[in-house]
Amino acid sequence: MRTLTRPEIVLLGLCFFSVFFVGHLIAYKEYSLKVKKAEQVLADLGTRGDNPLLEEAKSTPASQEKVWDDRMKWLDETLPTMPSRDQAQAALLEDMRQSAKKYALDIDGLSFVKPAKTPHYQEVAVKINLDGPERKVYQWLSEIQSPSKFQAVKFLRVRPEGRRSRPDGDCEIIIARLFKP
Repeated sequence: MRTLTRPEIVLLGLCFFSVFFVGHLIAYKEYSLKVKKAEQVLADLGTRGDNPLLEEAKSTPASQEKVWDDRMKWLDETLPTMPSRDQAQAALLEDMRQSAKKYALDIDGLSFVKPAKTPHYQEVAVKINLDGPERKVYQWLSEIQSPSKFQAVKFLRVRPEGRRSRPDGDCEIIIARLFKP
């Protein structure tokens, strides 16, 4: 191996310097972009206190107090009371059985779910496994979810089965009915 000549050493030094210079130039550009973004965020945070839209947004909950009071009044007037948990659960189960028959859905299994009680409402729930045409399953689901009945779907699993021309649906669902506490 031979030693490098003076012009080769100079060229090698210039090559290392140019790589070093370009690397620092790229790093400085990235750094300056990050600094500029941070300054924009800080400027935005500084002007946010003077933003009239934010002042309006702060007053929105107070201005909507009447709307929410009306909704709470409606709930107090229309939310049904529970005669007894067993009767309410049995009535919910029978309602679900009748509505499923109306849509010609086959019920594979029915079971009760442990009732829940919160400071705001009481709940009874049933678990149903059913089969039928997929279209009918979705129609049935849209019927049973009703604000006036105070029913809600807590869990839903629909597995499409069958051919594309006539798909069937295998549905597992937990339906809850709400009552006054």
